[in-house]
Amino acid sequence: MVRSIYTIFVEGGLWFMGTLSVLFLIILSLSVVAGTLAFKSTQVHSARAKSLIGYIRSIALFTLVFGIFSQILGLVDVFDYLGNTNSELAPSILATAIKITCYTTLYGIVIYLTSILISMGLSYWASRVE
Repeated sequence: MVRSIYTIFVEGGLWFMGTLSVLFLIILSLSVVAGTLAFKSTQVHSARAKSLIGYIRSIALFTLVFGIFSQILGLVDVFDYLGNTNSELAPSILATAIKITCYTTLYGIVIYLTSILISMGLSYWASRVE
């Protein structure tokens, strides 16, 4: 069954997925600025672009860690619920709950990998000036 992106976004938690989305928009904005600077052929612009690329990589790593942190919080909630209920729980319900906690980690990984690819390309363009 294929889920829509909106459904995954909502099930992953609006606060966590929204925060990851805002971080991705910041990364994209910094990438545009760094790309503009990297394509200019001066040493000063190249140095500024490399500085921004470092920020991009740092924010990208933060998105990855934040996604994992969000999943751990979700797992704690699932296990807390399981510990406080005396009724039997169907394995399919447990599997669905654990699957939903993986959405934020998956989204964080996608943002991280995309950001690293962008930063690699920008680093190439910034270093060609030297």
